Amino acid sequence: MPKFLSYFALVTAVLFLVGCGGSGSAASDPGEDYRPELRAFDIIDSYDTDTAKPNHPPLALSPYFYDGLFEVFWSVNSLEDYTVSLRINDRASIANSILISSQVCGAGFACDQGGGWICEYTNDFFMSCDTSSREVDIYPLIDQLPQRVFLLLEVCDRNSGYCEYDYYPVTLE
Repeated sequence: MPKFLSYFALVTAVLFLVGCGGSGSAASDPGEDYRPELRAFDIIDSYDTDTAKPNHPPLALSPYFYDGLFEVFWSVNSLEDYTVSLRINDRASIANSILISSQVCGAGFACDQGGGWICEYTNDFFMSCDTSSREVDIYPLIDQLPQRVFLLLEVCDRNSGYCEYDYYPVTLE
């Protein structure tokens, strides 16, 4: 009987040590996820509606208030460089959306774990942001004014095809 107890104690000790040793592996460490995580996306519209404030009213952009300017902000958790893009679409989908502005972010760039743009919506249906190289024609999305569209913010890993996005419905006036 003592031999059985010794064997049982040895097996129990080995199982305990194996169970404790598994938590240090890189594969199970959530801090080693290199994909960017979009933590926050906010807009301040033409009427100073700020989506960072709870229970905000619906968003609207007007080319006649503040010269059509609006602001976009984001916060990302990423261990590596990522690309952030502002898009517009007539539905809450990246598919067939129109790219307004895009920027590489990460350590050593103007945006690291977050950033912001000042963007403009003009009365001849163009949009741009302060990092845009050109104004973008959004007229193909306009049927009649006011027009409901979606502003989408997408973050993508630069080393893989991984992307995620968030969006807000916005009325164009």
